Amino acid sequence: MGALSDEQLLGRFLGGDERSFELLVSRWQRPLFSFACRVLGRPEEARDVCQEAFLRVFSRADRFRAGGRFSTWLYQITLNLCRDILRRRQRWERIMPDEAGASLMEGRLQREAASDAESAEGVVARTWQRLRLRRALAAIPPEQREVVVMKEFQGLRFREIAEILDCPESTVKSRMYYGLVNLRSVLADTEKAPAGGRRTT
Repeated sequence: MGALSDEQLLGRFLGGDERSFELLVSRWQRPLFSFACRVLGRPEEARDVCQEAFLRVFSRADRFRAGGRFSTWLYQITLNLCRDILRRRQRWERIMPDEAGASLMEGRLQREAASDAESAEGVVARTWQRLRLRRALAAIPPEQREVVVMKEFQGLRFREIAEILDCPESTVKSRMYYGLVNLRSVLADTEKAPAGGRRTT
């Protein structure tokens, strides 16, 4: 017998099996954190969003629409929470990786490098590339960033993204196109900038 689907696990949870909810959390906590982190640009906020998203699933499981997909519902909840955070930020504030987030990322890369016997230069290069990507994602319009993250990093189909955003698939494809155009432009603009942030001449 294969693994139970998300919808089956949710149904069992509604029937009183709390272990099924734990399995849902275990299945979704990493992809959900990855999604929230790329939308928000801040790991600490992404962790809070994921925790709140699962709490809402726990308390509102009976609101899940029969015949729907759990993944769509979960992404909708998480995306709305992310949007709430972004709205609370100052209008002029750019989403940039803070020092704590950058330090955590660098520490993780250093541990990976040690296990892989990677050179120090490789660690610096990988860290800088990830920071560039996070900054670039932060620089494009939110509606484009959402689609790019869901399509390119979460591996969702256009149809699934359209369901999550509750908009036509053509709108999703348009946002994806312009999002990638803008993302490439930002990345190209920072390509020659070293990790310290200054451009080379």
